[in-house]
Amino acid sequence: METIIVTTDQSANSKSAIRFAINMARTRKAKLVVLNVYHVLRPSIWSENAYQVYQYSFVNQIQKEITVFIKKIFRSLNLSDISFELITINHTDVTEGILKFTAQHPCDYICISTRGAGTVKKILGTHSSKLITHSTVPVICIPSGYRNRPCKRVLYLTDMNDYEAELSKLIDFVRPLHAKLRMVHLPSSNEFIADSVLVEERIQEKLNYKVELINREWNISHPILKDMDAEVKRYKPSLIAFFTHQKRSFLAQLVLPSNAAEYSFYGRIPMISFKKE
Repeated sequence: METIIVTTDQSANSKSAIRFAINMARTRKAKLVVLNVYHVLRPSIWSENAYQVYQYSFVNQIQKEITVFIKKIFRSLNLSDISFELITINHTDVTEGILKFTAQHPCDYICISTRGAGTVKKILGTHSSKLITHSTVPVICIPSGYRNRPCKRVLYLTDMNDYEAELSKLIDFVRPLHAKLRMVHLPSSNEFIADSVLVEERIQEKLNYKVELINREWNISHPILKDMDAEVKRYKPSLIAFFTHQKRSFLAQLVLPSNAAEYSFYGRIPMISFKKE
């Protein structure tokens, strides 16, 4: 059975990721784990016993609050029969706490809300960017204002390097959704362009899933996301998929300018990021 971890800080912004994770768990018949990372400061004058007593009381309280918070979301979705496991962990850094937990408790996907407005850096936020950069587990970023709807089209940006292995992972995610899958290659003017028909036939034969390949020339004079933005407007995907090199930051590898210009598809469309081997 797959395991999906969704993070929450009990804020309204985190509701979108929880709703998405609930529906994803239902579709995939997966285990749902709700993860909260907290930190309790210890005053220097407290004894170890006093601190432990306070922490125990604090954890009990937030567990009760989060349980009520999650059940309200279930009711908003007209659901009552979904089980979930609530985990609270104490860590000084939220992202490092999530990474430590997932390293010790294997899971298949991490779902997190993003801010959903403003520049790319602001939208993704510190936690999302760090997770994408360091997580070995696929990270699904859900804009805070997103409302669940059927996932009908998935857009996958590829450099055509090891695309079959990448598609194998992506199709595992997409197949239960029965979504259309379009892969977009943005080659520069001097780069080899693969034959779309041959590639599509090969994918169908090897991976048993219909995939459409679109080649769009990348204008190297501006960030690749500008061309990606144009493709998103054409295709109107329900979700965007990336495979990222984790030796560089997610933002840097997408060739963003220093002012982090705004792109329309951020803040509206969920994204899933896989580690690029």
